[in-house]
Amino acid sequence: MNLEITDKAMNWFKNELDFTDDQALRFFVRYGGEFQLKQGFSPAFTVEPLSTSEIGFKDEKDDIPFFIDEKDLWYFEGNDLVIDLNDNDEIKYVARTSN
Repeated sequence: MNLEITDKAMNWFKNELDFTDDQALRFFVRYGGEFQLKQGFSPAFTVEPLSTSEIGFKDEKDDIPFFIDEKDLWYFEGNDLVIDLNDNDEIKYVARTSN
């Protein structure tokens, strides 16, 4: 499992969301939504303090950490997820099967 954020998407996150020095971009699983890696569920994101107790995946881009909690890793297993920006200036998710 890998999570990649494109430069366009990272610029969108930085321009649209308010980050402070102690905050990170957290990806999590929610019920419903258009893009579904696993039936009935989709990825979502929020800005919150970086917690170290339950982190299952963590990386950083442009000095902004991003992470997935351990409890949400099941959703991403077996896939690499690319987070990009579509032509309507909205976040989009693209999945590829992990090798």
